[in-house]
Amino acid sequence: MELFGFGPHLMIDGYHANAEKLADFELIRQVLDQLPEEMEMTKVLPPVVQRYPAMPGQAEGITGVVIIAESHIAIHTFPSQRFISVDIFSCKEFDLGKALRQVVEHFEIGRYETYLINRGKEYPKDIELARKIVAGEREYVEARIG
Repeated sequence: MELFGFGPHLMIDGYHANAEKLADFELIRQVLDQLPEEMEMTKVLPPVVQRYPAMPGQAEGITGVVIIAESHIAIHTFPSQRFISVDIFSCKEFDLGKALRQVVEHFEIGRYETYLINRGKEYPKDIELARKIVAGEREYVEARIG
């Protein structure tokens, strides 16, 4: 897939993951600490990881984020549901397959869904290209709706 605009935002929803690994505070911190370097990104600050208790109608979990020069990587885990949500947003292209494999392997995810969007489609890297992309998308939507 050709990427354009400000940068790619990879979202991973993982199901049937290893509940023990999803509850492992240190593993989540370690993944957030190492993933930027593995993805050739620049870590700005150490990861921040926080365990949060179950609230009425919600599950207990762990949330962590690492700020990178290119943007951020965030992980949200829900061990009792064996669910993990990961966001990797960067202003530069990165190896999407490698990022996905790393997350799946670290947390032993059984099934996953991925979403990829190009953020900042009109970001002025190339004004003329951005204009053509947006005009084409608007034309496509109008044809489908109208």
